[in-house]
Amino acid sequence: MKIFWSILFLLAAFISQDDGTVEIYQVEEDDRIELHGKNKNIYPVTVELDADTKNLKPDRKLPLLEVISPESEKMLLSLDFLNGQKTWNLKTKYRYYMGDINARHNDAYSYHLPFESGSSFLVMQGYGGEFSHKGELQYAMDFDMPEGTPVHAARAGTVVKLEEKNAKGGPRKEMMDFANYVTIMHGDGTFADYSHLKKGGVAVEVGQRVQTGQLIGYSGNTGFSTGPHLHFIVKKVKRGGGFISIPVKFVTVNGIELLEAGQRYTGY
Repeated sequence: MKIFWSILFLLAAFISQDDGTVEIYQVEEDDRIELHGKNKNIYPVTVELDADTKNLKPDRKLPLLEVISPESEKMLLSLDFLNGQKTWNLKTKYRYYMGDINARHNDAYSYHLPFESGSSFLVMQGYGGEFSHKGELQYAMDFDMPEGTPVHAARAGTVVKLEEKNAKGGPRKEMMDFANYVTIMHGDGTFADYSHLKKGGVAVEVGQRVQTGQLIGYSGNTGFSTGPHLHFIVKKVKRGGGFISIPVKFVTVNGIELLEAGQRYTGY
């Protein structure tokens, strides 16, 4: 039995502060200063904001943690002028990251296997796998799949990120950034990554709504990997950025199951 392993850093742990998709700006009114946030992304972002002030009184305790909905603007903080002073100083510092910090996974949901109904594949590495499924990756799942195997959505949602231009793959850490993938955001604010797809192996577009069981791409061997397979993980953002993985159950021909390494499962 051939066994292939992969290590995949969780995608989009932080959004670059200079990528232009999130803007924090101030508005001066007659009696106060307001700080607003604008999120241009199609997914929510969590903002951590702090400020040093002079002659200004924040209406909320700092630092604050706020979520800005997709493609929207929001007032984050109001600062009143103190004692009628018009001389004031405000220095802000902030960071933001992908996802809603308040998202709660629907643990009652049973996922479909991420391949065609009736097809069977081996779980090469499951939850807590000794090779690479540790820490943030604890609840990842690796399926042994020949390159070009159709990959299907395990749960409905919106495609929020993808990559398909990479052709490189191999068992070296410098391959880490070359994995092709699709990331889908679910209705409860969690995300699923389908990773190591083949070059040009994405069948969906960013912003597209996909249904459970819909074709989204084709498996491959890109990124840090020792052989063709599909890396699947459900995750949610954590405070400070990065993600925590979430254990999920799947619908198979034998019913609802928690998958185990070394076992073969057939899609329902």
